[in-house]
Amino acid sequence: MTAVSGGRWAMAACVSAITTLPEDADVESATLRLTSTLAERIDPELPAHLHPSASVTIYSRRRRQVWQIGDVGFSYAGMPAGVGRPRKPLDQIAAEFRAAVIAAESAIGGLDPAVSDPGRAAARALISRQGALRNTIGPYGFAAIDGRPVPPSLIVVHDVPGHVEELVLASDGYPVILPTLAETEARLAELLAEDPHCVGPLRETKGVMAGQTSFDDRSYLRLRLS
Repeated sequence: MTAVSGGRWAMAACVSAITTLPEDADVESATLRLTSTLAERIDPELPAHLHPSASVTIYSRRRRQVWQIGDVGFSYAGMPAGVGRPRKPLDQIAAEFRAAVIAAESAIGGLDPAVSDPGRAAARALISRQGALRNTIGPYGFAAIDGRPVPPSLIVVHDVPGHVEELVLASDGYPVILPTLAETEARLAELLAEDPHCVGPLRETKGVMAGQTSFDDRSYLRLRLS
């Protein structure tokens, strides 16, 4: 049997919980249902910071709202700037640190970030500990479904205007979300061509290694609203 990653396991549990939500569920009851579903399935002996987790963005048709628990983005035509593409503070810090390490190693000479990523290795000390700050309040806190209560202040509720006809939900493997998958993929390709190691404009916690097509996995869902 192929091993399932913690993220995929948590995703499957969240999908199971979402399919049982009543049509009139609000963000509080939905978050509680997802959280309790994971809590019921997680080994009680597992330390909280090691819990598998998933970022979730849900569109409620009944309430015409987007509920964002984590860094899965959303977009629609005419959406205000600065809305829909959250980023964890820890990811920003790790990305900056990784870029600085790679810059230093490159200055020494002989570094190919597509083969060796010393910045990622150096930032792993922080990345591997971020679970301890998940669902906590503070400058480094962030939201995700991991079986622990999610502080309401970390949950984003966005009312979708009545004139909006299409909504896109996309994972953070897409730094820019555009109206179609083809446009979004094309923009990602442009950014990767400009910054393949993800240390410049496309600054990320990891780059594109040999044999890969991008720096992270990608999911894109386009919804027609009615």
